[in-house]
Amino acid sequence: MKIIVVDDDVIMLQAIKTMLAKQGYHVFATTDAQDALDTLEEDTFDLIISDIMMPYVSGIELLSAIKKVRKGLPIIIISALDQQEVILTAFEEGADDFIKKPLNLNELLLRVKHVLNKKRA
Repeated sequence: MKIIVVDDDVIMLQAIKTMLAKQGYHVFATTDAQDALDTLEEDTFDLIISDIMMPYVSGIELLSAIKKVRKGLPIIIISALDQQEVILTAFEEGADDFIKKPLNLNELLLRVKHVLNKKRA
């Protein structure tokens, strides 16, 4: 299974990448949403995990762009923003799950497995 992780917080990005790689996932990690979109054009992936607050292209903009070209691709949004409006917007744009930061990596792993199992079903 191949996963793209997008987060401008390099420490968080590396922690997520390391945890997923230890579980056998192939992970492409980037701090740039545009880089994620470019990579998605070149290869297929099973899941996207993205932060919301990033420079240049936000996680919501990334979510919207991905859902236009890859409707069935599951996306988990992660964010420190705890505003109901942001959470609702993420789901309206097609997010499959939303996790508030600070992340519990064990919870993230369970949610990744859950979303991927739903995709396979």
